[in-house]
Amino acid sequence: MLDRPPGQGWAEAVFNVAIGIGGHQLRTELERILTRLDLVRTVTSHESPEMAIHTAAGRADPLGPALVFLVLDELRPSALAMLGETDLRSVLLVTRTAEVDLSQIVRVPSAGILDAEDLTTYAVRDCLERVAIGEVPIPARLAQRLLTSRPADTRRPPRLTAREREVVPLLVEGMSNKQIARRLAISPHGAKRLVGSILAKLDSPNRTFAVTRILREGLHTSRAPAPDPRPDEEPHLAARRHDLLECQHTT
Repeated sequence: MLDRPPGQGWAEAVFNVAIGIGGHQLRTELERILTRLDLVRTVTSHESPEMAIHTAAGRADPLGPALVFLVLDELRPSALAMLGETDLRSVLLVTRTAEVDLSQIVRVPSAGILDAEDLTTYAVRDCLERVAIGEVPIPARLAQRLLTSRPADTRRPPRLTAREREVVPLLVEGMSNKQIARRLAISPHGAKRLVGSILAKLDSPNRTFAVTRILREGLHTSRAPAPDPRPDEEPHLAARRHDLLECQHTT
């Protein structure tokens, strides 16, 4: 484990990082970059994603949250299962951003994405700074693909509550949970619950992919879909029920 040299303060230190990368060259280069950043307190380096996840999940350090760096192509089902059982934040390193299967990325809950073929000190620092404030950094080329790609299926628009539809444009603006709470005059816990519900309904592992779908499908401007008609309900009653749901604000 690599720690800061003695005498350096921890005031700006944020993350305890675990690297789980099989490739020696990439692992060594990332370790070199991370140990020089003041946003990183400690770095542990491992040759497998499973070992890195195990190490990071076992840390309980009040001086900084754990963050694990993983390579998308190296993630086996066992590593994905371990990651899903923890509250760890992960950063995915992706190669061939112009060709990578987007469905692979969507299946992995991540706090950010880095281009493994353009790994620089600036890129890593920018990623950490954005993760620290609740953003989900993603390479521009990959973001463009996500925004311009067509959905592979014909899913119906998600049925969001009126309150959730208030949150959607705030997500698009990039607001954090605390900012959303202040804007809507609700508790941070309530904002977190609303955002989590939206991500679940959009089948998105994080905010970046949720906003991508919102923008791609115009969900930030569209009205809520009409509710499914109830058995034997007259059309005019169904329309009236829809109008009432449209006006209803849930907290």
